[in-house]
Amino acid sequence: MSDPVTTFKVSYPVSPSAGRLALLTMDNGHDHTKPTTLGVDALASLERALDEVAAQSDVKGLLLTGKPFVFAAGADLNQFADVSPEDARYGVSAGHDAFRRLASLEVPTLAAINGATLGGGLELALHCDYRTLSETAGPIAFPEVFLSILPGWGGTQLAPRLLGSRAALQLIIHNALSNNRMIQAREAFDLGLADRLLAPVDFLEQSLALLERLITGEETITRPAPDERHLDEALTEARKVADDRTHGATPAPYRAIDLVEHAARGGDLEEGRQGEIDAMAELVPARQAQASIYAFNLVQSRVRKQPWKPDAEPKRLQRIGVVGAGLMGSQLGALWLQRYQVPLVMKDLDQEVLARSQSTIEGELDKRVQRGRLDAAKAEWLKSVVTYTVDDADLAGCDLVIEAVVERMDVKKRVFADLERVLAPDAVLATNTSSLSVAEMAADLQHPERVLGLHFFNPVSAMPLLEVVRPPHVSDGTMATGFAAAKTLRKSGVQVADAPGFVVNRILMRFMGACGDAANRGNAFADIDDAIKGLGLPMGPFELLGLVGLEVGAHVLRVMHEGYPDRFPLDANFQMLAETGLPGVYDWDRGRVPYDEIRERWQVLEGAEPLTPDQIRTQALEAVADEARHMLDEGVVADARDIDTCMILGAGWPFFNGGICKHLDQIGLSEKLFGEPLVGPHDRAAG
Repeated sequence: MSDPVTTFKVSYPVSPSAGRLALLTMDNGHDHTKPTTLGVDALASLERALDEVAAQSDVKGLLLTGKPFVFAAGADLNQFADVSPEDARYGVSAGHDAFRRLASLEVPTLAAINGATLGGGLELALHCDYRTLSETAGPIAFPEVFLSILPGWGGTQLAPRLLGSRAALQLIIHNALSNNRMIQAREAFDLGLADRLLAPVDFLEQSLALLERLITGEETITRPAPDERHLDEALTEARKVADDRTHGATPAPYRAIDLVEHAARGGDLEEGRQGEIDAMAELVPARQAQASIYAFNLVQSRVRKQPWKPDAEPKRLQRIGVVGAGLMGSQLGALWLQRYQVPLVMKDLDQEVLARSQSTIEGELDKRVQRGRLDAAKAEWLKSVVTYTVDDADLAGCDLVIEAVVERMDVKKRVFADLERVLAPDAVLATNTSSLSVAEMAADLQHPERVLGLHFFNPVSAMPLLEVVRPPHVSDGTMATGFAAAKTLRKSGVQVADAPGFVVNRILMRFMGACGDAANRGNAFADIDDAIKGLGLPMGPFELLGLVGLEVGAHVLRVMHEGYPDRFPLDANFQMLAETGLPGVYDWDRGRVPYDEIRERWQVLEGAEPLTPDQIRTQALEAVADEARHMLDEGVVADARDIDTCMILGAGWPFFNGGICKHLDQIGLSEKLFGEPLVGPHDRAAG
């Protein structure tokens, strides 16, 4: 089936007071699950609709709105893929031409923002004279800079003129670079994006009534001129955010800031529009934007289709258990309870640990109530259906139990053996292990077919990736249950084979090993981190170690060494880090300065020469490329797209790099090392 095409449909309601009005509705013929986008055909439809309206002299005003729950979700990104600079310029210019037509109508225009409004959809609304917002409208955002482009249909010019530079930069730069943060109606209204915030029950009627009053002069709307006394400060803050989040690895945020500055300093509007067109003609075909489009399709389309999910019926989960009520287990318990809303059993050996777990889980429910995301009565009921116990017998009747105990094979095997004695034969057993063999855990069980890995990332509530680990003897029904759980838990489940480190930890440890080699050669930790952040990564390897924990890092390295000793040497310096008991490499109380103990104990190779930043980056990328090739050859994942999805969602790899495999292909390293790209034209996971 072809993608839905957005059309602009015109009707002509008649107002007793204001006369004949034009009601212009954007619609792609589908429900809200297929949001309205603005491609070349949609822009042509807008031009035709405006021609029709302009030709009728008795039309006194125009109201623009969207189909139920959706205003417009912006440009059709699929039309940007593999585009030439000339075609990019044509598409952006076409948008400007159509939107200018709307802005130049001789009658008052009002955008009734009734739902999701993103990118080009928000720019379209800004071309109207007035705007109303439904209280339930959202999400609302300029996501372009997140995708390594910029608002190219007037957004960088109209937003600062309406809102002021600080609010415009918040939307265009700060929010976009904060993992594409989006806002809802109240925040958008408070920023000044709309003139009225209206109840959803009669939103369209009230919006039409406002337009009528504006036409008749019964009501007027005036807006104060933006206060730009702190423009220089706002621009400096925005550029610092761009440096901190991208480290200069993509030009998009800097071009966007320059264009906002042009508008905020009173620059000519048409010059600003031309600046957007010129910038987009360069940015859209560039490596970063093309990688972002690829990454967007991975995480917004491909992963949601769950191409690995077997054709089997998932088990219905009506009672869930978590064994191990520490920090990770408590986070898991809170998530499963909130999403499934069924009885939960938290089991641990220590009553004090259980007490802390109860405090954590109930605290998370209370936070949701305070934020208006959960009814107070429902929260109290959810608290009442949780059992905190030291007795395995209380887990009887659970349809799924996930363990989150210490990362030791003997402990995990003992937990599973104890569970098998109290659970029904068809109950699903899951492990949250980050690197250990799931098959070995299940080897002594009577029913190994019901065991799978569900590797969550910390913090559980925030990290979107779920590695769904498929051991050799697992049943299709068990795997289907895992993928159904991912969807219910609102996680992006990616199937991985039962191999040491799975995907994310395996790639990161190989990456870390190459960076550790640079430290062994005498490069300073901070210099290595800075070199790696030059790839656009949010943090360097030694900064990341502090977040993961030195002991955890050393443990994962030992597991990887046991599986692949030739590629994961047991570096004595890394083992030393775990022995220190320190929270990380850096003593942040003194700045980004290594702890004295680490600096004194780190052994530099005799006669070794430090590497240049380019050499550090190249060495790290070559190591990762080699490991990705091994993973594909071994069948750890079905396709390189799986590796990229995991690295984007589980390790924060930038969209503008497209994960890691796409980046290696784009810079020519895959071709150099293997004679072919890692990401092939055919998605092998899709069959």
